[in-house]
Amino acid sequence: MKTIIKLAAGVLLLLGGAALFSSHAPSDVAQVIDQLNPLLPTKDLYVKTTTPDFVNDYGTAAYKQMAADQNGDTREIQFSGMSELKTDRYLKLTAKGAHVETYEEVQKAEVPKKALAAIEKA
Repeated sequence: MKTIIKLAAGVLLLLGGAALFSSHAPSDVAQVIDQLNPLLPTKDLYVKTTTPDFVNDYGTAAYKQMAADQNGDTREIQFSGMSELKTDRYLKLTAKGAHVETYEEVQKAEVPKKALAAIEKA
């Protein structure tokens, strides 16, 4: 029984440490860790679309840009679109740390004011 408790505590410490080191790092490893981490909550982030950083042979576009939450706190985020997205549009990203789960286009009026101010000057 003590072994099970120690093992569970070790796993929780490992996941907690991974969350601390990965949640704001936009890398592939961080995205996978954040996606699998059950202790990390999902959060809505907002971006104003730009031109993609890279488009592969299949037309999938990769973006790396500044995102802001509803409080205006910014961080760099990576995400991919099925194709090139139109520029100067507003997206609401549902992210779990560095992992972007979904995105949807929203109207400028739907973006929280602090987030809008942060992404407009980024």
